[in-house]
Amino acid sequence: MAKRHPIDAVLDQRLCSGCGACAYLGQDHGVSMVDFPDVGRRPVGVKQLPLYVKNEIAAVCPGVEVKSAGWSQREPDADEVLVGPSEKIWEGWAADDEIRWAGSSGGVVTALAAYCLERLGMALVVHTGMDPERPWRNRTVVSTDRRELIENSSSRYTTSSPVEALRLIEESDRPCVFVGKPCDVAAVARLRATRPKLDRNLGLVLSFFCAGTPMSAASMRLAGELGFPDSESITSLRYRGNGWPGDFKVTAANGGTASVSYESSWSQLAGRQRQLRCQLCPDGLGELADVTGGDAWHRKDEQGPGISLILARTTRGRRIVEGAVDDRYLEVTPSGYAEVVAAQGLVRRRMLLQARLAALRSLLLPTPKFPGFRLASATAQLSVKARAKEYFGMLRRAVQRGYLRPEPRDTSFDESDRSS
Repeated sequence: MAKRHPIDAVLDQRLCSGCGACAYLGQDHGVSMVDFPDVGRRPVGVKQLPLYVKNEIAAVCPGVEVKSAGWSQREPDADEVLVGPSEKIWEGWAADDEIRWAGSSGGVVTALAAYCLERLGMALVVHTGMDPERPWRNRTVVSTDRRELIENSSSRYTTSSPVEALRLIEESDRPCVFVGKPCDVAAVARLRATRPKLDRNLGLVLSFFCAGTPMSAASMRLAGELGFPDSESITSLRYRGNGWPGDFKVTAANGGTASVSYESSWSQLAGRQRQLRCQLCPDGLGELADVTGGDAWHRKDEQGPGISLILARTTRGRRIVEGAVDDRYLEVTPSGYAEVVAAQGLVRRRMLLQARLAALRSLLLPTPKFPGFRLASATAQLSVKARAKEYFGMLRRAVQRGYLRPEPRDTSFDESDRSS
């Protein structure tokens, strides 16, 4: 029997994160991203690609491998192992009150993007926003000014594929900003290594803390439970923001609205409705970005409009954050690895990952490779009992959720579902 190509295995066995790298590299061959409501954003037209293009995609695909940026010469302590290498860590927020209010956790990512456009002369920002025609879905957007950034700020808890638009950055006449999930920036890190013009034009790569992306059907179901069963009547769907953390809010064409708390909505969206690849992610904190931001939940009792943890992963990222502070785009105070671990329960996933991968391999299922993430050191922070519990739990979930079968995908999608 012929061996499957690694990209075919990724698409068949639920290892695709929907980042959009396939569409970027396969654009000239007709590859595009489609939202399959109960699955996620997936590339269409990949399996028929020429072998050399599939090989190019496999070399950057986060479903095949993600390699950590790695530590320098020293041995990290327990907290550092869970957070990953950082040049400097702060806690803070956007100095602009409107950006801070609109953002998910202090508006830091939006403020840094605005700083790059307004003070550093960068050309544009590739990121993710609400699809105005189907507000329960995402679309890849390009912003060139502060107003556009604010309009597309705040978290979007469903699948997205911003890597598909990298050609806009590659063909720009000056540096640009890219904003994406940790898996997206992992693909970008691999792509820039072999594409000199893209590398030169990536002026800043931003990411955010990510616990996984629910499918768009989850958003539609929650909107229906709030009294909006007719999805076509929905004109806006926000997942949070306008306060910290803000509410899940649906607005209809007739002006009607309904909302539910962030805590309640996330539990309903995330439940069993996140991609398998998200459950196998070693990096919810964006190690391969220049700067990553996310909720400083350990300070939630302070209320207020939002506080972020800010992790400068690279020298470039540290310098740009420091410049944004000097130019009053950000207000920050020093922080550290222990505070990140205290704030973010999602760091525990790195401790669980070896057991999850071992369970899937026991079932002869393919799994991604994660060199450099020190998974053994992370796992060692768990008891033997906890590791065994996770191993057998993943075996059970794999059977119950049908991971032994190819990912189901309705190919009778509407052409309007294709990425523009």
